[in-house]
Amino acid sequence: MSSASPFKTPMRIMRKTLIFSDLDGTLLDAVRYSFNDALPALSLIQAHGVPLVLCSSKTRAEIEACRQRMHNFHPFITENGGGIFIPQGYFSALVDSVAGYQRITLGTPYAEIRRHFVALRERLGASVRGFADMTVEEVAELTGLSCDDAILSKQRDFDEPFVFDGVPDARFLQAIEDAGLHWTQGRVFHIMGKHDKGLAVKTLKTLYEREYGEIYSIGLGDSLNDLPLLQAVDRPVLIRHEDGSFDSRIAIAGLMKTQSPGPQGWNEAVLKLLSAGDAGEETPASILTHIFSAALAAVDPYQAVLNAAKLENDCLTVAGAAYPLEDFSRIVVVGAGKATARMALAIEALLGERISAGLIIVKEGHAASLDRVGQIAASHPVPNEAGVEGAQRILEMARAADERTLVICLLSGGASALLVAPAAGVTLQDKQEVTTLLLKAGATIGELNAVRKHLSAVKGGRLAQAAYPAQMLTMILSDVIGDRLDVIASGPTAPDESSFDYAWSMIEKYGLTEKTPLRVMNYLQRGIAALAPETVKDGDPCLHGTRNVIIAGVGRALAAAQEKARQLGFAAEIVTAELQGEARNAARFLALTARMTQAGLKAGERRCLLFGGETTVTVRGSGKGGRNQELALAFALEIAGQSGVTLLSAGTDGGDGPTDAAGALVDGNTAGRAHRFGMGPAAYLDDNNSYGFFQQLDNLSGEHSHFMTGPTGTNVMDIQIILLKNGYPLDARCTCDPKYRARFQSREEPFSWAPRRAI
Repeated sequence: MSSASPFKTPMRIMRKTLIFSDLDGTLLDAVRYSFNDALPALSLIQAHGVPLVLCSSKTRAEIEACRQRMHNFHPFITENGGGIFIPQGYFSALVDSVAGYQRITLGTPYAEIRRHFVALRERLGASVRGFADMTVEEVAELTGLSCDDAILSKQRDFDEPFVFDGVPDARFLQAIEDAGLHWTQGRVFHIMGKHDKGLAVKTLKTLYEREYGEIYSIGLGDSLNDLPLLQAVDRPVLIRHEDGSFDSRIAIAGLMKTQSPGPQGWNEAVLKLLSAGDAGEETPASILTHIFSAALAAVDPYQAVLNAAKLENDCLTVAGAAYPLEDFSRIVVVGAGKATARMALAIEALLGERISAGLIIVKEGHAASLDRVGQIAASHPVPNEAGVEGAQRILEMARAADERTLVICLLSGGASALLVAPAAGVTLQDKQEVTTLLLKAGATIGELNAVRKHLSAVKGGRLAQAAYPAQMLTMILSDVIGDRLDVIASGPTAPDESSFDYAWSMIEKYGLTEKTPLRVMNYLQRGIAALAPETVKDGDPCLHGTRNVIIAGVGRALAAAQEKARQLGFAAEIVTAELQGEARNAARFLALTARMTQAGLKAGERRCLLFGGETTVTVRGSGKGGRNQELALAFALEIAGQSGVTLLSAGTDGGDGPTDAAGALVDGNTAGRAHRFGMGPAAYLDDNNSYGFFQQLDNLSGEHSHFMTGPTGTNVMDIQIILLKNGYPLDARCTCDPKYRARFQSREEPFSWAPRRAI
């Protein structure tokens, strides 16, 4: 949102946040050198506009490759602080330039470092080898890098990594110091000049301060060579090692320690710090992002699993149910969903090598670094062949289970489209077509899933049926209103209340009998005639050994958002956790609630209204968008000209329809600003082109109405956050398009909501 937004409050001025991070063992895991487990926090850093400065013992070539994978375009610090590389034009004034960067050299040239290293080794007869003494293959074996990455790691500018053949030689380390040089230790030892990461961090902080004023710095590291970095920042974070330990040599005031190791701990810490309200300038947009971040942190799938499941004395306990592991000869992990990778990560952390086999299906771009559980990436929301392959393999695992097998099933939002096993006589293309038809017609998730279940060999309790007589424990991250077990993921391990008759009635309700594939119509009619098997019903023997446990949902996210809003000085209210119906009708309800609440505000009072749920969009136009962007655009038209009202509507999974946006931010000036750029918001809404509207508005205005987070790693439906203060019309002439209002208010489209239940 623009700094010229009419939403102004007398708040404290917040400093620009800056993050400095080590790589190996911190942001990158120690085995695969992957940052996948930190993707939720990395996405939110982008949404906050917080610079992430990589500060590593790695070479420039190594960090460049890592930055490219992360889409990171900020300055970076190489070889334990030897060099600072700043993209051309990043700061307004610097001089030294090399290879497309402005460079600040703090380290001693590598040739001189290497000369000292060899001379000391020869004088002392020390059994020590540097990277220059090793082949590429030897470096790869020592570090776990690929040979290609090992080549990059040998391209040194400022320090020489080395190892001792046996116990570290204290004489050699002392001789380095006596020679006027310095040594440090990460995964291996390093000899270098009198520089360190802390000096580089302080130097770069000074440049940021000159450019932006006061800053707030966060630093993350895991080893001794990170100590100077952690000492140079305002908020130091020590990352736990993979073996559960911390580097005991790091003990400084204000040190935050993570519960999880590596990038999992990095993700945990950054989400917590961002949600604590320390980042960015305090504008309505930044406040909304803080509140949204707090909601996400509360429903992190990894932590939700560990909160629900405990392992003590070789007994797994979940929601009061005990599973003595000695009773099972095998533990199999299966599942599907957008958040299921991080759920599986937690199960691996809990059970480790006790897991015999496993496979989960995740949405493309939502994978994590797993050791014991396999992954297949598939399409969402329209299923594809990858989902079919994965579902067949999961069914085979389930059918191979016996009474001595514990099957742990992990389900989260998106599983209905990802776990795909067409019933006999129905093809994947048939399911794709009927899914697309129902989505465009505006069917609710419950209605869509009722049809899916009756065209499936895995949904509607059939996965539990396939695993019988095994014990089945299903842990669920709910993404449906009311947390209905038969609706979440189309209930593969739950009894189904719907029927073939009901599924058929959904086709008729949305006028799709002439468009639905013939094989689908025939199969549903066969089911109605009892010629095809019904879904599993309550009381079926196959469900006796099945337990379904909901470990998190939108209620928990809203409660965390409410608490964060209160911390930021707002009187916060959860209006409903069950918002549903047409997105633009929901927008009208939100706007009415906002105006009524705002009218009752006292002088200086600030209010935050919170909503959760999942709306739908009936597609009538040819544009591109999603339910959150459509709701936001309709809301902007409803409150056009009203000051002191700002809305964020976003999907907790980081996606909104077939777009790369999570949602959008709007206020009373959004529609008027669009008109000034020659855009007609009502026309965009009529064409269901909300994505195109916000994309064009941002391009023309240079602002950020589009809310982009990337995949967050979780999924508990959508959240709408409204900030209110005493308002007045911005301009009596700036009102909602009367043609739009008349047309919109004359429609009798479905919309419903339910007040908040106990959370």
